[in-house]
Amino acid sequence: MRNGRYFEMLPCFEEKNSSYLCEYDLNEESGLSSGILPGTIQLPRVVREDTVQYQNLPSQLVRCPDHHWTHSFLACDVTCECFAKSDVITYSQESAKWGMPVSSTCKVENVAKVSVTSGSPYFRCESETAHVPYSTVCDFRQDCWDGSDEDFCVFPLCADSVHFMCQSGQCIPSRKHCDHIVDCRDASDERSCYNARTAGRLELFYPAIIDFDRLGFVMMRPLALSDLSNASFACPESHFMCVTTHYCFPVYVRCNGVHDCPGREDEADCPSYTCPGFYRCRGSAVCLHTRHLCDDIPQCPEFDDEIFCNLGCPTNCTCHGLSYLCTQPFSAHLHLAVRYLDVRDSGMQLTALSSNTMLVFLSLARCGVMRLDDVNLPNLRSLDLSDNQIASVSVANVKRFPNLQVLFLAGNPIVFLFTDNDSLSSEVTTLRHLDLSRVPMAIFEFSAVAPFRQLEKLNLSHSGAQQLLEGRGGEQKTFSLRVLDVRGCPANSFSRTLFQGMQGLQVVYADNYKLCCPAMMPPGLSASKCWAPTDEVSSCDALLRSDVYRVALSVFAALALTGNLVSFIVRGFVETKGKKSGFLAFVIHLCVADFLMGAYLVVIGTADRLYLGNYLWEEVGWRNSQTCAVAGFLCILSSEVSAMNICLITLDRFLVLRFPFSQAHFHLHSAHSACVVTWLVGCCVAAVPLLPVTSHWRFYSQTGICVPLPITRTDFAGRDYAFAVMIVFNFLLFVFIAVGQLFIYVSVNMNKISVAAHTANVSRDARIARRLAVVVVSDFTCWFPIGLLGVLARSGAVIPGEVNVAMAILVLPLNSAINPFLYTLNMVLERRQRAAEERLLQQLLLHRRNTNPEGQKETNE
Repeated sequence: MRNGRYFEMLPCFEEKNSSYLCEYDLNEESGLSSGILPGTIQLPRVVREDTVQYQNLPSQLVRCPDHHWTHSFLACDVTCECFAKSDVITYSQESAKWGMPVSSTCKVENVAKVSVTSGSPYFRCESETAHVPYSTVCDFRQDCWDGSDEDFCVFPLCADSVHFMCQSGQCIPSRKHCDHIVDCRDASDERSCYNARTAGRLELFYPAIIDFDRLGFVMMRPLALSDLSNASFACPESHFMCVTTHYCFPVYVRCNGVHDCPGREDEADCPSYTCPGFYRCRGSAVCLHTRHLCDDIPQCPEFDDEIFCNLGCPTNCTCHGLSYLCTQPFSAHLHLAVRYLDVRDSGMQLTALSSNTMLVFLSLARCGVMRLDDVNLPNLRSLDLSDNQIASVSVANVKRFPNLQVLFLAGNPIVFLFTDNDSLSSEVTTLRHLDLSRVPMAIFEFSAVAPFRQLEKLNLSHSGAQQLLEGRGGEQKTFSLRVLDVRGCPANSFSRTLFQGMQGLQVVYADNYKLCCPAMMPPGLSASKCWAPTDEVSSCDALLRSDVYRVALSVFAALALTGNLVSFIVRGFVETKGKKSGFLAFVIHLCVADFLMGAYLVVIGTADRLYLGNYLWEEVGWRNSQTCAVAGFLCILSSEVSAMNICLITLDRFLVLRFPFSQAHFHLHSAHSACVVTWLVGCCVAAVPLLPVTSHWRFYSQTGICVPLPITRTDFAGRDYAFAVMIVFNFLLFVFIAVGQLFIYVSVNMNKISVAAHTANVSRDARIARRLAVVVVSDFTCWFPIGLLGVLARSGAVIPGEVNVAMAILVLPLNSAINPFLYTLNMVLERRQRAAEERLLQQLLLHRRNTNPEGQKETNE
């Protein structure tokens, strides 16, 4: 109306208050003029920290780095601007509308100025590109762009007598239907209502404080013009002032998308608008004073100022909206709206939650749950029952959660897994992720999870499964399985067609390289997506993966067998000197021990040749065979007996050279007796892993070469025993040998001044000592790297797996191959040297006779 001080306002019951004060130009009497008024916009007055009454604020509010307030479950939602400005977060306008990204450094404080360290959990949208707080799931408002936070929800039925059902299915009290206030999220409670009310005649005051009642009608409180001349005048802290008209409007109409000030300045500079001390609405620049929170009048565009107003947090719980993290059991039937509940380690049971049908996430990990009770939770999407005492899980149990997508059963002593009669005929189409890690099982049949037709991720890691089988009727072929994790499983037995029916398989995690062999993988699985460590020794086709190892093994086997056999014949049947000496007995036994190493190499080489091209399917049979166990036994026996015999030879040479006149020397009989003891000790050491009490070690079945060397960080059963024998025991033996050689060297120098009658014997023994030194040094050079690597691996150093096979094939049998040649070659060279010396001496004597025949005659006379 142009010619008057009054005008009529008819509210349209919009979600946002549209209260443009002057829709038309008023007359001069009003003192108002049209158009945008120039001047600087006066922003809401900043509330000082010492004036805020924290005890009057809702307990679940948190203060953001910019000092505005928001709900704790929205603290890490970037739409609430509650993150550190140092965060570089970019997102498109479309992504800002649906399921906002989450800030990784949301540093907030609660109403008591205490830093909040436990963030609110987030629901992953179906597209997996966005997250939304669990408190906004099943709230009749689509937050995920694909609607996946709402499309599965099952809501309780409305009571006809006391509730009105919105078109979305939301229930509100019947008294709120057509009360001129939008209560339904879809505003259907105010549609088709014919009891419209008008505000009547509104008298304009200038200046004035403007408010809106619960119906959206304007209320004015006049201000005296004299107040404007007061320099200290300001609008109430819940209002802001329009610059030239001096109207005080509520803060929540600032930047709400509607022009409220006559000069329209309330919508200016909104991108940089901040409101310290005020509550900031979600996904909007709208702010409101904290006294407008929970006043039964929604001012925020998304109504988040009126949610969870009377929500209490149970004792011993941390609450973020409808997300509860509790350490003790509580009366769950008093909190029916809870969406997320984590009560791990609390001892709470599933039966206590039978009324909480709106649960979307539930964790009862380590709560002592023994069975899945008959509890129906229709909205449950994720259930964590890890580390309980559940012994039986049936398909019928899972079907009580019709929307379940993720099920964690890790660490349960499950004996009966989906074995109910209905498991093969019924389908459970919602379950997508099943975690059976650390569930003790010897055999896993994929047919057990056949009813879960949409299963995409299956975790069997560290479950102890030794056999992976297809099961009955090949039901696993219907899987849509995409990710399979069998890391930490000793699975060595599986059929050739295990994966062939899993056409959708995209990623495999395993410890057994055979699962990633081309013959095993289905057509759609790329070799780069099959994550398994390569075997250091074997490949998919051969026991020995490298021709270098194959050639080295053949050469060492030939040298060890022929060299030690020839040396045994020479020492036992050809050599005539020292037949009764202890040294000869020691050398003969050393030849036999090294010969056994050659036999071990022949067994490994024969198996490699036998299974070449087909080793993938023969590996389990070979490694678990008696032949492999015997081969490993021979290798350990040969190594230990050889080392102990060298110790005896060192002791014998020391006694002979240090005490040449003593009778406390090894003779033939005593030397053989000592060697028998070494054989007995060697047999015991090699036989320990074969005893019934240690058979579970599967000691000689750890690798294709039947000998597990403890020189990598890879753990295996019996590793401590292998370390004690091959590293510690052999180290002590070689310390003894090194010290003995030092004393032998000293003894040789001391005996240079011995009696002339014993010069020949001492010279012979000294030659033997030097010959032995060459053998000992070669043995020490070979065993020292193995011992050093073992100690480094034990201390946690990273040793490449290739080093293991190099030590086993190139270093371990080296001594047995070259030992006979070393001491045989020394003997031959020394004999040639003695023969040359004798010839030279005879020539000198003959020359003296020829040059002094008379002196010779006198000497003869």
